[in-house]
Amino acid sequence: MMDFPLLSILILLPIIGGGLLLFCKQNQILARQLALVISVVTMMLSFLLYIGFDNTSHQMQFVERLSWIATFNIEYYLGIDGFSMPLMILTTISTVLVVIAGWQVIQDRAAQYMAAFLIMEGLMLGVFAALDAILFYLFFESMLIPLFLVIGIWGGPNRVYATIKFFLYTFFGSVFLLIALLYLQFQAGSFSILDF
Repeated sequence: MMDFPLLSILILLPIIGGGLLLFCKQNQILARQLALVISVVTMMLSFLLYIGFDNTSHQMQFVERLSWIATFNIEYYLGIDGFSMPLMILTTISTVLVVIAGWQVIQDRAAQYMAAFLIMEGLMLGVFAALDAILFYLFFESMLIPLFLVIGIWGGPNRVYATIKFFLYTFFGSVFLLIALLYLQFQAGSFSILDF
């Protein structure tokens, strides 16, 4: 199971599924059903993390490591430990609950709503699994986009104010996060989070 790219599949399945949902704008019932199937399959796959996890080891598990941008020593580097594994499982369970909760409540643009949450799920799983700082940063920043859209489109009466405030806080936080990651890379000589 360690050679099977389970983490990549868990990340890509909801992202690709969310992209497919954007083509179901005319058929809201199909969009809801497809979102539920994708979220349940992702949740079931996430249980394999628990089944295959070795509690006796302190090493990262389900590791996937490929050179990505060799010039800057940036890698596609994924893995989980005892902290990230339960967070990934909880994320997949929560997404199923979000899809079920939005089944009747979201009547306007349901396909886009479900797509935003599926894409956000995949990106959140990427955040929990990333072991390269730049990969982590890209997953984290990308995750804010569907969240920004959910707040701006389906938020309450003050959604415009909340969206602007959300953008300002995350923008400044992101700048400081990038500066901190670059500083850590300078100190460690690598973008590997384990080296930090």
